[in-house]
Amino acid sequence: MNIYLIHGDNSIASYKRFRDYLDKAKNNGFEVTYIDNTNIIDGLRSYNLFNNKRLIAINNYSLIDKKTLEYLNKFKDDLELIIYHDNLIPSAFIQKLHGVKKNEIFRLSKHIWKFIENFYPGNTKVLIYHLNESVKTDPIELVFSLLSGYLKDIYLFLNTKDALNYPSWRINKIEFLSKKFGKKNIKEVINELANIDIKVKTTSSNLKDELDLFILRKLE
Repeated sequence: MNIYLIHGDNSIASYKRFRDYLDKAKNNGFEVTYIDNTNIIDGLRSYNLFNNKRLIAINNYSLIDKKTLEYLNKFKDDLELIIYHDNLIPSAFIQKLHGVKKNEIFRLSKHIWKFIENFYPGNTKVLIYHLNESVKTDPIELVFSLLSGYLKDIYLFLNTKDALNYPSWRINKIEFLSKKFGKKNIKEVINELANIDIKVKTTSSNLKDELDLFILRKLE
């Protein structure tokens, strides 16, 4: 059995690669079994009626518990196994998994996190620089989605700290940004970004251009 890993924090690129791999396998005559629940062992044991080449696709590495991992490491049938995860698969797990033929990691650039961590009023030049560098490799839609999530975390922190169940290092970053905005300002920023999202989805407006204009207009 050959095992292929597809994962990383660039979930858009990794999922595209995952789907491309499955489509290519089907076109090459593979019988594809897609598993997104805990019946992995049953899927591996399933009988191949027509003796076709087989590919098992597991969506989310965390479905593989200790028992399943041990079974995979002993499994000798001639088939292909893809394990997809929409974030990084821990190296500790990969080291325990035998038979990994290819480990494909799709990472976001450092600039996307620099952009988000510096997203506050009075930081226009830094924001524009990191945004421009980020979109060279990161999908703008993903940049916007991650930014929106971070701003919502700031809003929750300012209004109800108990709603955030994050490690202390992340809470510290959110607290730092919350002081830069304040309750009223963060609410206005979130509303304006929501309007940008609607505008881009309902008109021919460009998301990158709209985000640039927002930064220059509201965060200068």
